[in-house]
Amino acid sequence: MMAPDWKYTETVQKRIRITRVNAKERHVDAVDLEGGMPLCMNASEEIDLGKIKKAKIYQATIKVFKADITPELESQLLESAINDPTRLKAIQGMKASGFKPSKFELIVLAH
Repeated sequence: MMAPDWKYTETVQKRIRITRVNAKERHVDAVDLEGGMPLCMNASEEIDLGKIKKAKIYQATIKVFKADITPELESQLLESAINDPTRLKAIQGMKASGFKPSKFELIVLAH
């Protein structure tokens, strides 16, 4: 399977509340306090994940990457939603609207 071609789009500052830290996979889940949106992020090597406290509020600097929905990515998404009509309809709606999937990288975390 071909991975999407992620392109850097911007760096943003957000106040977040940490919900989960996986140090082994260098992954952090959080909630953007301004918009209430969940964020699933890879963490930069410079961040000491052992010092992050769950449920604590931090000021975060996050890199945002976007990808086009290529035929390969669309195929992967449709395959993952094959038995879920709600997800299937959502994927079709995203494609029709020109939606570009996003991924995030946590690069700085401060109290």
